Amino acid sequence: MADDHPADFEEIARRFSHLWQALNSHAHSPDIRKMLIDRVRDALDRGEARFGEADPAIIANSFVLEAMVHDGAATQVYRARHRDLGTLHAIKMPRPDHADDPVLRKLILREAEIGTALRHPHIAGTQTVLRLADGRPALIMEWLGNRLADLLQERPLTPREITDVMTSVLSGLKAIHAAGLVHCDLSPLNLLFDGDLPHLKIADFGIALKAGCRHEEFDLAFAGQPDFASPEQTAGGPLDGRSDLYAAGRLLALLLSHCSAERDEKLEALAIRLSQPNPQDRPENAEAALHLLGSPWKSGVVF
Repeated sequence: MADDHPADFEEIARRFSHLWQALNSHAHSPDIRKMLIDRVRDALDRGEARFGEADPAIIANSFVLEAMVHDGAATQVYRARHRDLGTLHAIKMPRPDHADDPVLRKLILREAEIGTALRHPHIAGTQTVLRLADGRPALIMEWLGNRLADLLQERPLTPREITDVMTSVLSGLKAIHAAGLVHCDLSPLNLLFDGDLPHLKIADFGIALKAGCRHEEFDLAFAGQPDFASPEQTAGGPLDGRSDLYAAGRLLALLLSHCSAERDEKLEALAIRLSQPNPQDRPENAEAALHLLGSPWKSGVVF
């Protein structure tokens, strides 16, 4: 069998040469040539299964699922490539065994509605929502390849990096709260970046609420990360932006525990102020917290 491989490659090369000549034939108009190239691309994508153990999944005839990056209890997230543009995207969808879960479906559609309405440099972009062949919604988002949670496991952060992270977080929260929303799930798992930490973005609006609402309105007894959820969120009470500020304080305390330098009393004081049990004792809003951080001028960011 091994002796046949060179001949196989020669035959593939010969046929590809003929195909390329046909595609570039002057007998074809530009529109027909474009259509032929698209059909060849389609055949290559669908024929890729012959070289692997499983068929490559293609969504809406446009997105090839390249890898699963999150496999949760109810949802899955994939890295996907647009077949024509070559761009990378994150696609979030219910697990197949949760295809008929009405609560989950409602939450994902709400997340799509919220995400497409928010546009900010420190909020992960939501691009559209698709319906899969089996009826499940699929949320298409910008691809950000790094999580803050993973970075914290790899190395300590400098005080400047911690300030950059908190500037990004509080800036994003300011925009979220200005839209009348509460994120409710701020944690290193949902803070993503693709490049430098100053470009970090808030992601995952799956349990976001309108200010003044409770999670029980969506048949959720509790939603959020226990280590970051505010006392009022844990108690199932109505929430406002100060609940996210509590989570930001818990986040800042975590970042300081991974700091490579000596204690920063100013940042420690801000972490304590943000994470006060009583909402009335926290800063009034994200803009006030940014002022206490004093970072817009240091980082060169204008709000």
